[in-house]
Amino acid sequence: MNILALQPQGTVPPAGGAPTTTSSTAQPSTPASSPSSSQTPGGQLFFMLAMIVPLFLVMWLTSRSQTKKQKELEAKLKKGDRVVTQSGLVGKLLEIGAGRHVKIEIAPGVKVDMLRTAIVGLDTEDAAPGVVAPDKK
Repeated sequence: MNILALQPQGTVPPAGGAPTTTSSTAQPSTPASSPSSSQTPGGQLFFMLAMIVPLFLVMWLTSRSQTKKQKELEAKLKKGDRVVTQSGLVGKLLEIGAGRHVKIEIAPGVKVDMLRTAIVGLDTEDAAPGVVAPDKK
């Protein structure tokens, strides 16, 4: 760093009393002229897009895959199927309406109307592994 560039020209003599000559060519360096800051706005934009576009692509493909699986499940539903809902209810499918609703029996005599999209899968009749059903007497 040039000390002469920081002092006002010709006003303060250096310590020691010797006269100095100031050069008119001494100019402070500017940060914009350094080679490390030569990135263009277009380069930064490209870098940001290169990071964001794959993220959105993965999100879009995942959403599309889940939608396709849900439509396949809804297409193969039929009366009498045991289904599992998003809330964890397990029941027997009683009616499949022409619209968005289905009717599920979750206990004997307890019938619930639900959206078709709330069904996440078909339930198997088997108990969970390691669970022994109690004997009914």
